[in-house]
Amino acid sequence: MSKNLGKSLDDAAMKQLNARQSTVVLATVSGDGYPNTTPVHLAIARDPQTLLMGVSSGHRAITNIRANPKVMVSLCEQNDLNISIRGDARIIREKLACNPGMCAVEVKINAIKDDSTHSRTTAGIRYECKTDRGAQFIQDVFDELERL
Repeated sequence: MSKNLGKSLDDAAMKQLNARQSTVVLATVSGDGYPNTTPVHLAIARDPQTLLMGVSSGHRAITNIRANPKVMVSLCEQNDLNISIRGDARIIREKLACNPGMCAVEVKINAIKDDSTHSRTTAGIRYECKTDRGAQFIQDVFDELERL
């Protein structure tokens, strides 16, 4: 049974999210009622009750959020940090200055549950940029999210 952790991220989750190395899984609800998941590696914690994410403006998740703001964000990371975050999402910037094809999504946290199991998570989902241009894009989006 999952343990309710309240409505605020703890220091370990905040630190991990703001290290700019985590990939979270964002779950939205499509118009036909089915869940839609997508990995998002442009995610940070603005504060203990708020997440910010950079998502492509044309992504299905954005369409779904506009129709239904209820989302879940799953974080499975090193040091056995396994949480699901339930929240309400909204687009707070339609076009990022660093890339107009990206928008900023804010998730206000309603509840956090511990998803730990009988096994220990030793690493999360990692990504590696394929080009210098990609690395610059990632840095620019993270920098802009932190300024919001």
